Amino acid sequence: MLRQFNPKAIAVSGLAAGLAFVVVLAADLRLTGRNVDDLIILGRPLVNNPAHARLAGVAVHAVNSLALAGVYAAVERRIPGPAWWKGIVFANVENVILYPLTRFEDMHPAIRDGQVDRYYTWPAFWQSVPRHIAYGAVLGLVFEHLTQREASASLDTPRCREAHSIE
Repeated sequence: MLRQFNPKAIAVSGLAAGLAFVVVLAADLRLTGRNVDDLIILGRPLVNNPAHARLAGVAVHAVNSLALAGVYAAVERRIPGPAWWKGIVFANVENVILYPLTRFEDMHPAIRDGQVDRYYTWPAFWQSVPRHIAYGAVLGLVFEHLTQREASASLDTPRCREAHSIE
């Protein structure tokens, strides 16, 4: 049985997961001292003033979070395990697939002028993993909660109750 497209579950789970990612990002920047700030990386190509890069990056990150949640909704049934694990696997597979793009970091204005540290290093890669764990766990849990809640609500309609009543 195909799951119906659920834009509310995608939007809420994507934005909640994106927020979790940003919270872990802020913590790991403080804890590690390595300035591999994804918000600056995402926003800097869109602004002339480097001081505005993080704010622009928040908008790009939100769109990315929503898009990834949409992809997750399409594939989550194919990933084995509990919801939190499905989300973690999904987010880290995405990270492993896209991380090689950091090889082209020399083209990025924030890397070229030293606004952020280099990304194409093992320490930077490992710093990205907890961010993706947080994103994935929240995505999986929230998405499952919302889709299950909506599915049970759709079964609790007068027509369904009438069809399943015992006389």
